[in-house]
Amino acid sequence: MTLYHFTILIRDANPSMEQLEDRLFEAGCDDALICFNNQTVYLEFDREATVAKEAVKSAMENIQSAGFYDLVLQESGVSSLAEIAHRTGLTRAAVSNYALGKRAMGFPKPLYGVASGSPLYSWREVANWLYANKKLSKAQFEIANIGW
Repeated sequence: MTLYHFTILIRDANPSMEQLEDRLFEAGCDDALICFNNQTVYLEFDREATVAKEAVKSAMENIQSAGFYDLVLQESGVSSLAEIAHRTGLTRAAVSNYALGKRAMGFPKPLYGVASGSPLYSWREVANWLYANKKLSKAQFEIANIGW
């Protein structure tokens, strides 16, 4: 069994819902930390499973059994350089140097936000690059490649 860490946003929940924590706990999300950012509810899971897809699928099913259906696997989307640093434990400067080609070549190109100065990258592409360059754990690599 491998311990997988991943985040699921619950877009049809809000922090002021009565007994939100109890509903999620009773549904089987006892291995998740319930977090709030403004009016967004998200769960940070540390779930054991044989494979990554099994871990995420069972977490999604648990949340759905609590009555929530508008779910997003955070690792299936885009990430800023700051978020990439946070997810990997690398410094923001190290990630920026990778993106600029100063420490290694071939870092994925941004998908969005280039004109605004806040580029967003495909987390899957970045995770693949980081894993190939021995900067990301196998469990994180597997979660990024589920394709949810």
